Amino acid sequence: MPPTKHMTGNVFFGYLLDGLFNLAGALTGQSILLVGMMTEAVVTPWLSDRDLALANVKYVLNAAGGLREDFRPSPDGLIVNARTRLLGEAVDLLERIVSDDGGLLAAIAAGTFGLMKRPPDGGKGADG
Repeated sequence: MPPTKHMTGNVFFGYLLDGLFNLAGALTGQSILLVGMMTEAVVTPWLSDRDLALANVKYVLNAAGGLREDFRPSPDGLIVNARTRLLGEAVDLLERIVSDDGGLLAAIAAGTFGLMKRPPDGGKGADG
């Protein structure tokens, strides 16, 4: 996923950060990469920004795409420990949602999964 929440407005830093996220995708063998663009938060990004973003992906995949076969995280290393911790937190959160009154819809309404709160009777859908 592109690092949108880490963007500062510095396009050079952002372009580099997008490249690092592309590298993470290449190292982990992602078959689909979500491409980060400099004007990502704009509804209609500039075509030149799309071109630069795709060039970034192609460059990283061509330069580092073969590293996946040699990439093995250490069993006690940062990546494995972070994965274990995050997976545990996700399971805990889902168990808490299941045990709470209202379940998933109440969790979405409370903004559990992000900054936006989505009440079940609000929004633009058929009945809210």
